[in-house]
Amino acid sequence: MKYLLDTMVLKEIGRSVPHENVEAWLATVDDSDLAISAISVREIWKGIEKKRASAPSLAGSLEAAATRILIAFEERIVPIDERVAQRGGALLGQSDKHIEDAGLAASASVHAMILVTRNIAHTLGRGAPLLDPFKRPARLHEA
Repeated sequence: MKYLLDTMVLKEIGRSVPHENVEAWLATVDDSDLAISAISVREIWKGIEKKRASAPSLAGSLEAAATRILIAFEERIVPIDERVAQRGGALLGQSDKHIEDAGLAASASVHAMILVTRNIAHTLGRGAPLLDPFKRPARLHEA
């Protein structure tokens, strides 16, 4: 089974002390089965740049941590290709709320992956199976 981590879960991995349930779930999964989306890369860099003006040293630390995580996922970053863009557009045509979550759901759906997210309410019913690793045990929601 392949998993697409949403940005919130990816940031949790980067914490010095991640949520214990997320850490427990990750221990049950092979790293090679984990992927991230180009959408998450954009979200992370957006956050770093917003911090840079008000807290440059924090932005530098965040950038270093993000770079380490992105290097670890280098070969497992899911691009936004035409199929994902079409599926994401269709989802946004149904509801234009939670644009990033719709894009992640579209990516997971097109690539037959489980979207690992805490944002179940934002992504349920958008065509991808969901897994909430913050629950113990991690809870799977069918597509």
